[in-house]
Amino acid sequence: MPIVEVDMLIAFVNALDKYHEAASRLLKEVTSGNIKNVKVAASAYLEYALILRSKGYDEEEIREDLIHFRNMPNLGEAPLSVDVLIRASKLRKEYNLTFFDSLHAATALMLDKVIISVDQAYKRIKELKVIDPSIACSINWGDMEIPQAYRQA
Repeated sequence: MPIVEVDMLIAFVNALDKYHEAASRLLKEVTSGNIKNVKVAASAYLEYALILRSKGYDEEEIREDLIHFRNMPNLGEAPLSVDVLIRASKLRKEYNLTFFDSLHAATALMLDKVIISVDQAYKRIKELKVIDPSIACSINWGDMEIPQAYRQA
């Protein structure tokens, strides 16, 4: 069950984002059930809300977005736990990740070690499979061994 990172949430809601088309296609495939077991890390929702607050969005707008994501069919949520926080702390020290990148990576590593993102920081983590959203819709997700060609370049 791959984790969708916050960059895909932002790209999805922002039609001007250069990854908007890829994020929209990905979430359409997820909501239609063509890609199964996709989850958003709870930490990604937290980061999303903080980013929007920092840009001056009001609480109602942020809440509406979060409710929209929560209500998307077939899009799950991966919880933020003490184990994720501990693993994230180790990742920050080992790979010099940002606080939120470490949380998203730790969540993915504790599930199936796959994250869908355009963030280059994840490529430093050898045990994490980073999938570019532009090709995520063409992967056979039943095959957990993802070929190198499908990993983010």
